[in-house]
Amino acid sequence: MNHSAQRLPRTRSTLLLMSLFAWLLMTMGTAQAAVQIDISKGGVQAMPIAIPKFLDIHPDGSVNPSAAMGNRISDVVAADLERSGLFQILEKKGFLQDPASLWKDGPSFKEWRLTGAEAVVSGAVNDSGGTIHADFFLHDVFKGTAVGKGQRFSAPKQEWHLVAHRIADEIYSRLTGEAGYFTSRIVFVAERGDKKWLSIMDQDGLNRTDLTEGRSLVLTPRFSPTGEHLFFVSYVSGEPRIYRWELYTGKKFLEGDYPGLNSAPSWSPDGSRMAMTLNKDGNAEIYVKDLASGSLTRLTQNPGIDTSPSWSPDGRRIVFNSDRGGSPQIYTMSADGSNQTRITFEGKYNAAPSWSPRGDLIAFVKGGSGGFGISVINPQGNQERALTSSWMDESPAWAPNGRVIAFTRESQGKGSKLYTIDLTGQNERIVPMDADIRASDPSWSPLIH
Repeated sequence: MNHSAQRLPRTRSTLLLMSLFAWLLMTMGTAQAAVQIDISKGGVQAMPIAIPKFLDIHPDGSVNPSAAMGNRISDVVAADLERSGLFQILEKKGFLQDPASLWKDGPSFKEWRLTGAEAVVSGAVNDSGGTIHADFFLHDVFKGTAVGKGQRFSAPKQEWHLVAHRIADEIYSRLTGEAGYFTSRIVFVAERGDKKWLSIMDQDGLNRTDLTEGRSLVLTPRFSPTGEHLFFVSYVSGEPRIYRWELYTGKKFLEGDYPGLNSAPSWSPDGSRMAMTLNKDGNAEIYVKDLASGSLTRLTQNPGIDTSPSWSPDGRRIVFNSDRGGSPQIYTMSADGSNQTRITFEGKYNAAPSWSPRGDLIAFVKGGSGGFGISVINPQGNQERALTSSWMDESPAWAPNGRVIAFTRESQGKGSKLYTIDLTGQNERIVPMDADIRASDPSWSPLIH
């Protein structure tokens, strides 16, 4: 898929732009948004944004009124942005300018101001043949300017969802100043009846594909830093063993085949090493394996249970869970096993740590008051705060931009589902999927390029 930014061709067959719109692009194309969202602060008010239907156009540049692809694209873009909690999607019935006029002549900013919109998106789609091309423009209604330049994204027609997610990422980035996360995917353990299998989907729950058939128990899938490989634990041999799966070739490699327990695999940021928990020497300890040479290094050594390693994004440290002090707590250490330091002291149960890709926070499961929720703390052990509270929330996994966490929620008598929560703790969403499927152990991919 071609994600490179480019000026759109100035041909009637692809743009349908009149002279006024071209003038706007040339004179205001690089203007900055007056309404950019500052997401570094808590209590952010959602930005009102208008996302009209994208036009469907023929190769000759004429509008195709019977096609539905443009509407599908704009609906997914709107849903992505709304789900982030940072944008209020305005209802189309209140728009005063129709999509054809918006695309052809450019925005009538006076009319868009009357709708309450602070930003407006215009777009067109050509899906003739086997390829889809989607062009879009983003406009700052307050300043009456374009935000950035027109941009095109192209992909095979069957990947139209990816095109829509990429547009949403670009809008998110331009209006917040930070990377989006909508082109990422989530792998998880799906369950129905007595079967558990690996499944993968877009971050919004669409395009779910089953990776395994549920013939043997599988646990803890973990995306590699490139998104091209998975670690996971399988009981196909009757014992827990760690496998590495090349997603594009389908090849599987046995990476953790030691006596006893092989669990909790975690990729180093450069993809060259695997941290994991083994009890081959009689106690659950954390080891690191070099994937090229196969060499194994033991990092912890104490009578307690050490497990759930997660690397810092610079690869220099590892956070893990240990009950060496009498209860499960969160510890950090250098990547060579030195400088082991406890960082949680409040509560009797703190477990399943996951280091943010930004490096600034560690998410973990906190138990207490009859339930378990997702909390975050900084690596120094300060500024702990709760994001969720429920009967059983577990398995936190970070979105690639470090602003959203996916987690498993177990409801009494209803099974487990996947949810997301942002760092404000105010935008909790269930990830939609089939009602009869239970879901757990999410892992978030990097952005798909």
